[in-house]
Amino acid sequence: MRVPGEGDEGSLREFTLNMATEIELKLLINPADIARLRRHPLLKAQAAGRARTRNLLSIYFDTPDLTLRQQRVALRVRRVGARWVQTVKGGGEVRAGLHQRGEWEDEVAHERPDLTKIDSPSLLKLFSSAAVRDRLRPIFTTEFKRTTWLLHWDDGDEVELALDQGEVKSGNKTSPVCEIELELKHGNPARLFLAALELQQTIPLRLENVSKADRGYRLSQAAPSLVTKAETLEMTQDMSVTQAFQAIAWNCISHWTANQEGALLSDNPENIHQIRVALRRLRSALPLFRSAIPRESYRAIGEELKWLANALGPARNWDVFVTQTMPPILKQFPADKALQQLFQAARRAQASARNEAHLALRSHRYDRMLLTLGTWLMADGWHAHTSAEQKIRLDAPVAELAKRVLNACHKTLHRHGKSLLAMPTEERHEVRIAVKKLRYATEFFAALFPRKAALAYTEALAALQEELGVLNDAATTDILLQQLKLQDNAAIGAVSGWSAHGVTVHLTSMDAAWKKFYRSSPYWK
Repeated sequence: MRVPGEGDEGSLREFTLNMATEIELKLLINPADIARLRRHPLLKAQAAGRARTRNLLSIYFDTPDLTLRQQRVALRVRRVGARWVQTVKGGGEVRAGLHQRGEWEDEVAHERPDLTKIDSPSLLKLFSSAAVRDRLRPIFTTEFKRTTWLLHWDDGDEVELALDQGEVKSGNKTSPVCEIELELKHGNPARLFLAALELQQTIPLRLENVSKADRGYRLSQAAPSLVTKAETLEMTQDMSVTQAFQAIAWNCISHWTANQEGALLSDNPENIHQIRVALRRLRSALPLFRSAIPRESYRAIGEELKWLANALGPARNWDVFVTQTMPPILKQFPADKALQQLFQAARRAQASARNEAHLALRSHRYDRMLLTLGTWLMADGWHAHTSAEQKIRLDAPVAELAKRVLNACHKTLHRHGKSLLAMPTEERHEVRIAVKKLRYATEFFAALFPRKAALAYTEALAALQEELGVLNDAATTDILLQQLKLQDNAAIGAVSGWSAHGVTVHLTSMDAAWKKFYRSSPYWK
């Protein structure tokens, strides 16, 4: 499957949908807003003909140990009127609600899969295995009413808008479905985001990163939402700066949105943490390309990313305080009532901060930001304000830019890191930011250089970042203690003193980590 922005075919404007590839944008809609959708000006202006409504029953199959799920393959048989249609979906990815994957459809005789219909070389090996073929069974079903409109634009773009209302069912458990799918039939994938933005002007819509199949599997397994870390970036020496920038940006967005559901539905603090890491990665990536992409092109996007990072920051700070800072202190002084009272006050502050984070993640501003960001990338909005010279740089191989960026970040850190041990907390925080920028740059461009050559440098950099992170948490502890506004100074003093002792220990290890990094030779020269 070709992902937009990759390969040597040119820009997204030249992208044409491969018939074996499904590209769609999923959006959640409140049932109360469906009447407004039906009256929306977009449908009146772009719909070709009347809407069509069908009732669809789909049965999803897998082995008892979910072999297909592990291979990122979905197998379903769907009743469409009097016919049964078998669909296999495989691979692909989800980026800011944009689902891209291979899709193969065949008509079959009944509600059971017919594996003889599968002729894709990439799937034959999987389904020819007796461990799969002989053990397939129904896992869950979806049953919903689908209303579709075919939308046309003068530039040739064609999109199917499908409104699905129904449920996912596994055993006696059900989950409601009320969503919109915008599927690209022909043209530029950016049209999906542009259409969604137009709909969202009058209807509150949320990007949906979870497919019906994912929802069904989670329902059948009662599986918790997963914490997702950034996937390794695939990059080659001959990739252009344009292609590299798009790969990095989408990698960051995938990292971010993969943790959205977990941040909202689970108590695991790591989901919010990973969203903040993804936001930092994306915000760090933008200025790395400033020689080819002017700041004016991403200024507004950058402000929105900053807003979200700030909105999630207090939740992360209190999570660290409650789950990492306090437990060893409470273990040392289990009978101290003042410490217990402080801990309970901290947990209330944590719950309040997490609620504020949830409000941000559920806000119209958040939904609008994600759609705007997707449009900005897909429609080449980041090309705005580029000069003729910068456009030439965008077409150049990324390898040379990577070397310049790494060298600049390395020199900045060396310059800021002098006298690190004697620095006040505020200045040391600036060094920590420089470390993060260099760390993210090494990760973004890692595939361009031999891993063995980079190992010593990146390990030393990671160790330095870890030590600076511990010291930053200690500095944050004092700020959080002040925010609690407790009357018992003894408990506050105990926590502050414990934190101060940790600072003394980690200043020594930070100094050692800095010296080791300082001696590390750049591997990209």
